[in-house]
Amino acid sequence: MRTFKTATLLTVLLLTPFAGAVSSQSSDYDTAIVTGQSTTVGTFGEAVSFNVSTGEVDLPVMKPGETYTITIPVENTTDRAIRLQLKDVQVTSGNTSVASVTWSTQSGDLELAAGESGELSITVVTQDAGTVKAGDVVTIGYGVTGQSAY
Repeated sequence: MRTFKTATLLTVLLLTPFAGAVSSQSSDYDTAIVTGQSTTVGTFGEAVSFNVSTGEVDLPVMKPGETYTITIPVENTTDRAIRLQLKDVQVTSGNTSVASVTWSTQSGDLELAAGESGELSITVVTQDAGTVKAGDVVTIGYGVTGQSAY
């Protein structure tokens, strides 16, 4: 009985045409060809996009010679992994109170998977007590670029 079921199944599979199949055309006794066929292999993903907090931060200077870290939340709103990088980081006002400005992506990019969130960071070190004036406000401006992480 098992042999009969196997033979029946093979017969059904062999006699059933492939769904959407195209027949080849013989060009001679040993050769057949199919031409002009195409198939869809996928669609392009959505364009790179991400959410990031405001592009400028006011940092009230509280103490001279201190280190302040600004964290910038970002969210990948794309359907694939992206790399984000801070750019154009600069002191836009209060620069006499600033000894140095560094940011995390100088040594590497932030890579986020689809839908993932993360943080970029900027570190600001203020001048010594002889240079910083009470009530000074330092404003840091920045931009963020993102690209696919292929």
